[in-house]
Parts: sequence; C-alpha cells; structure tokens
Amino acid sequence: MHKKIIVSFLAITALSGLFLYGQEKREFKDYMEMRAYLGELFQQKKYAEAAALLEGVLDRFPDNIAANAYNLAMMRVLTGELDKAVAALEDGHRRGIFFGLWVFQGNLWKPLNGNPRFEAFLKENAARIEAAEKKAKQIIDVVTPEGYDPSKKYPLFIALHGGGESIAELKPEWNSPRLKKEFITAFLQSTQVAGMTGFHWQKEDMTKREISEAYTKIVAQYPIDTSRVLIGGFSSGGFGSMIMTFSGSVPVRGFVALCPEPPQTITDAAVATAAKRGVRGTLLTTEQDGRIAVQKDLVARLVKLGFDCEIHVTPNIGHWFPKDFPELLDKAIGRILGDGK
Repeated sequence: MHKKIIVSFLAITALSGLFLYGQEKREFKDYMEMRAYLGELFQQKKYAEAAALLEGVLDRFPDNIAANAYNLAMMRVLTGELDKAVAALEDGHRRGIFFGLWVFQGNLWKPLNGNPRFEAFLKENAARIEAAEKKAKQIIDVVTPEGYDPSKKYPLFIALHGGGESIAELKPEWNSPRLKKEFITAFLQSTQVAGMTGFHWQKEDMTKREISEAYTKIVAQYPIDTSRVLIGGFSSGGFGSMIMTFSGSVPVRGFVALCPEPPQTITDAAVATAAKRGVRGTLLTTEQDGRIAVQKDLVARLVKLGFDCEIHVTPNIGHWFPKDFPELLDKAIGRILGDGK
C-alpha cells in the first residue's frame, strides 16, 4: 500500500481489533464482542474511557498487543496525554512487539513530533523492523490449475500481496476462472517487513532480486510456458508488478495492477523498450482510491509513449478489491495475451 493510504487503514483495522476486559463491570465472551464495544466508545469520542478499558486488555489478550498498545497510545494522544501515549508504545516494545512501517505518519501523531521520547521510540521501532527483515524468508506458494498435467506447459501468473499484508490476505482475493483452469499461479511473499505479520514491495532493488529469484525457482520446478508470463498485485503488489514489467528482470507479457502506487522511477526508455516487446498493461482502480489522479496520469503517459495500457475505474468503492474482480482480471488477462478469451 501507499504510505499515506496505509496510515488511515491501519488505524481503522487496529481499532477494530481491540478488546476490553474487567472494566465497568463488563465481561465479554470473546475478542469480537470486546472489539465491537471499544469501537462504540471510539465513535462516541469517549477516548478517556476507551484508554482505561484498553489498559485492562493488554494482559488479557497477549496475542493482540500490537493493536491494543497502538490504539491505547492513540487514545492518549486524543486526550492530550502525550507522555502516556509514548509510554503505551514503549510498553508495546517491552512486551516484544514492534509497530508497522507507516502507522505513525498520519496527522494524529503530529503532536508527538519532536518529542525526545517519541523520537527515541521511532528509532528503536525502525531497528526492530530492520532486525525482523534480516530474518524474513521469501515464501513461494504455487497453485496448479484444475486437471494439472506436468507433461504440459502452462502460462504463469505471479501474484503479489499489498503493503502490510501477506499471501494469506491476497490468496482468497486474487483468483478468477481462467487462473483456476489454465494458469499456474505463484503467490509470492516479500521479505521486506512492513509490520509484525505484513510485508511490502517498495524497495525496488530488493523487489527485482526477490521476484527474479522466485521466477527462476518456479521455472525450474514447474512446466512454464515462458512466452506467457503475467504479473500483478494489489496496492504495493501493483507497484512491484510494474517495477518488474519495466525493468525487464522477468520476461513478462504484461501486468495487472489493482489500486497501485505508481512507481516514480519508470523511464521513457524503459517504457519504449517494453512497448517494442509487445508488453501490455491493465491498471484497475477504484473511484475512491486516494491515488486515482496519479494512476490516470501514469496510464496517460504510458499510452503517449506507445505502450499498450488501459485503466478501469470501479465506482463507489475505496482502496480494495471490487466485487467483480475475477471478471475484470480475466478480461485483463485476455487483453494482455490477445487470445480473445
């Protein structure tokens, strides 16, 4: 995901993952029930009450320390208790977690800018992300089509998750009838750490290296028709797919990028080279995606340079998969391959 977009998204989803326990004589049967109650407090702007409740949940739900500590700090900022906000974040570190790569870039955290304790916390958090990245391992999850016959060659689709996500979030969403019936689909998980359980594709050199290495492994292990290789992904994965397409690191026929952050490093020469090779692209986006203007500008630029690219905008939806994504994906595949399917 784009850095500015992911801030609000994580704030919302983290809030939705909070639970309350042992406060106001309330008991909750499970995580979901407590989450819903805290959400009500937040909507009612009862920030002090929400903070008190969050303090009681930290030990009760140790698997959710990252979300609970983050939101406790957020409530303290909203009540103007800045020292307590930093203390909540520091407590999260003491409990063995770190926080997402982009989650402190929103306007809400501006009151903490320049605070020495907060700056020290950010430095420590970055160090923890770096340490986690050194230990991260690439994951390649290959799905073969229905009726798979290893004696036949199949087209390959390389699918990349969004920023702050993993294969687990992408795999249920990135599918279509053609992928299931005709393609070997390789879901790749980056080693570029975005959070405790999420990754991203924003480091271009690492992205080129990781995907190229994965492609080499896949071709060595599966019967791939290397003249029909496509790549695509959601958000940060869309960014990565375009980086790979225009770098020529992998011989792709085209990309399908959903709600991507447009790369800023694509040169006119790289676009012209891809166009000469007959590479095509489809950019799928949504009417309420925060980057729709720059996405349209990118497609216009590619087309002006002779690159075959189209854009499709789904109305009345934000930064996510439209309901008809499988149909849109298959249409894009058919256009890129030019097989009329």
